[in-house]
Amino acid sequence: MENRIKYLSTISILPNEVLDKDIVFMSKAAVTESTRLRLKDINYKVLPDIWDNHKKLKEGSVYLEKLYGNLTKKIGFALSKLHNVDYPYSFWEIPMASWLLFFLPPLFDQYSRLRLAVELYGRENLTLFACQHKFGPYSGYPDFIEKLCVTEQSVSAFNGEVARHMGITVREFSSDKPPRRREPISGKRLDVLSMSFLLKVFNKLKKELWNLIVLKPFEGKNILMDQYVFNERERSVFAKELKAAFMPIMKKNCVKSENIDRLNLLSIKPHDEFEAIVIKLLPTFAPKYLLEEFRSYSQTAERYSNFKLYFFVNLWVSNIVFNYAVSLARLKGAKAVSCQHGGGYGQHENNYVESIERHFSDCFVSWGWKDFIYPGAQILPLPQPNLSRILNKHSPKLNIAIWGSTSFPKHVYRFYPYPFMPDMVPIYFSYKKSFVTTLDSDVRNFVVYRPYHYDYGWLEEEKNLLKEYNIRIKYSGTLPALLQKVKLYISDHLSTSCMEALVANTPSVFFWDYELCREREGAKPAFDLLRKAEILFHDPIDAANKVNSIWNDVQGWWMEPERQKARLKFMETFCWADSCWQERWIGAFKELVK
Repeated sequence: MENRIKYLSTISILPNEVLDKDIVFMSKAAVTESTRLRLKDINYKVLPDIWDNHKKLKEGSVYLEKLYGNLTKKIGFALSKLHNVDYPYSFWEIPMASWLLFFLPPLFDQYSRLRLAVELYGRENLTLFACQHKFGPYSGYPDFIEKLCVTEQSVSAFNGEVARHMGITVREFSSDKPPRRREPISGKRLDVLSMSFLLKVFNKLKKELWNLIVLKPFEGKNILMDQYVFNERERSVFAKELKAAFMPIMKKNCVKSENIDRLNLLSIKPHDEFEAIVIKLLPTFAPKYLLEEFRSYSQTAERYSNFKLYFFVNLWVSNIVFNYAVSLARLKGAKAVSCQHGGGYGQHENNYVESIERHFSDCFVSWGWKDFIYPGAQILPLPQPNLSRILNKHSPKLNIAIWGSTSFPKHVYRFYPYPFMPDMVPIYFSYKKSFVTTLDSDVRNFVVYRPYHYDYGWLEEEKNLLKEYNIRIKYSGTLPALLQKVKLYISDHLSTSCMEALVANTPSVFFWDYELCREREGAKPAFDLLRKAEILFHDPIDAANKVNSIWNDVQGWWMEPERQKARLKFMETFCWADSCWQERWIGAFKELVK
């Protein structure tokens, strides 16, 4: 191999003066259509994909799960020492969780790609391009994920930080290209004079009045609950029956900062090379709420720290005050109960998010399943409220098939099975193409493709793929509502919508790659039922042929006894729905606070 310098790039933006160099892109996701056109006369290369391999994906997932447990202890002890407080490391785990969730995976991905480049070309032959960008410290999610996984310029600069700590030469450059951010597909900015805006204002005012006049007199000090998907009446029942209160939606806090010597975090001892890089980056990337803003948040959280039990779904990602309240209360003996908030839990062979939530909880509410593959929380199966509201609600009024898709950043933001790693996109798109080309032309006329509600840069490619096959692309309405009306639901990935369709009793065909989306051992029997009933396929051609064969009598096919039996058995395990769901929740929570 000729020992010429290889110029690495994480993103599609390049300095103009280097187009005659040996350029190596870190992933296929960086090589956009405009980049291909600009470099059509240049001999560039792309590093081999990493995460389109089941073995490597599993090894990476297992490593990150173990690393998370080790780092929470080490960083937790370091934070207690730094703030001169006598707290166990576990006090810091919930406040740290959302940061580590979105910090470790992109960092590990960049490290793994740079290590592969070193193996292929030699460290001395590499120079990495990095956009000039000033980092943090960050306040938290979603600012953190936007900078590390979405906006090209800051992603490039982040990779430069990693490369420096790996001894790779970094060449900085500036770019005046506008930052690419995630773009909402649905939604336009609301006109303040529009009826929809006024309706939103009215509903918000009604909710606040309900909380003040109706809910407040019943609230007690037993349980502090996430507002979750509960409506006003349901919150009133919980308040009365459980002596529960609800965490208010926090407005912007007036947070005070104090001077903290972030370099003290470098005293943490690493276990391996990657952990050493994590520690070296802590002074730059550790969020302010763990350091400069800790005392301010902790003082605000004290007023919410005297409950016996804390129930939360998404608050641990978005509400720092709540996180510190839970941590303070657990020092006094309170319990933390988290809850499943989507598909994949209890199903995926490895689930990084699930492992974190089960690790920091005393109890974890599932949608029906129970297993022991992750340490930590006791699993408490309960019927899911939103699923319970759409139970058997399917009544076809629209003679169309909705094809549900998904999207994700072009750079790794968490370790997740197919199709959520950027390296899997070529496979994902090839499945879409095989499916649509196999559909009969008269069936295609009734198919409406529903993209994900955010565009991370893939939508144009989706449109180009589907436009020649007469497939309409439309994002409108909420999916649970649409599922109740459409003739057929098609999903090309394992998702919450699959559970919703089965519960609503909407005729459904699912298809996805099995090798990269394997079920855990305990979940396999339930998925085998869907495969045997020809609801779930792992070959897109077989899935399309099934749609072709049933299109003239979808409802008759769906209501066949064996298919309905498979659906109901699957629901018992993974999407429990019950019209009396609230009574079951009240009974379970009364037991927990005894």
